Amino acid sequence: MKTSTLKKLIGTTVASLSLISVSGLPAVAGQLHNGWNYGIDSFADGSGGEAYNIKGIAIKETSDSIFVALTGGTPLAGVSHNNAVDKNIGWGDLFLNFTGKNFTTASNQKKLFGVRFAETNDSGVATTGLYGNVKGVSVTGDNYGHSSLKHYYDAGWNQANTQGTDIATKADAYNYFGEGKILNVIDSGATKLGDIQSLSAAALNSQGLNFGFFDASGTETFGFSLNKANLGLADGNYDYMASLFLECGNDGVALSVPEPGSIAGLALVGLTLIGGSRLSKRQS
Repeated sequence: MKTSTLKKLIGTTVASLSLISVSGLPAVAGQLHNGWNYGIDSFADGSGGEAYNIKGIAIKETSDSIFVALTGGTPLAGVSHNNAVDKNIGWGDLFLNFTGKNFTTASNQKKLFGVRFAETNDSGVATTGLYGNVKGVSVTGDNYGHSSLKHYYDAGWNQANTQGTDIATKADAYNYFGEGKILNVIDSGATKLGDIQSLSAAALNSQGLNFGFFDASGTETFGFSLNKANLGLADGNYDYMASLFLECGNDGVALSVPEPGSIAGLALVGLTLIGGSRLSKRQS
């Protein structure tokens, strides 16, 4: 079997078998490649131009770490803007939702995890790192941004995959985030659980990252890793939704990450189908 055909078969298998809905969450539809799970965002939904456009998020897990990569047109340090209170518009914080509930519910119950990875942003926590007991809060008003998610969509940004391939429609976005304020940073009062390690594009590429496989490489690519033990999730078998918005709310992206066992199972099914195809060819 040709390599290109093999890749297509595995990709089709993963896409077909990973559409499993969870209460309050959209179906899992992340795209797997070389050990990374990708959520590819619309390339034409960055309200305000390319400097506020996210192209994708990718997550990879090892036995002890979670690696997160982001790509788009927004630098890690943000973009200078005179209409922002601090004269800078950048990345919000990353939220991890393990509850199986929608974002609004998990936030109200302070059951989110959050990662502040951008030192220059308007987060409610003092330093970069991983946080628990997290509630989201909106800083779009301080960053010349959209007053609500509905305002963003009503302004003409209702593109396919506006929040990435895992929250692909406006209805999906409203179901998960709600129509109200865009909660894009960690509110004060969260508990710091550990530090993160910032990673360059080169460091991420050495781990097998390849946004180019999906034609989704932005001018800015960076990321970080965190220690899984700091999450305090005992058995390690979990799935979750990762999501973030820019400080202005001009773009966002989300990725539904299946538990490691599910990824391995999908890969095994793909290999089984490949093996069956080869056997069928030999018998024909």
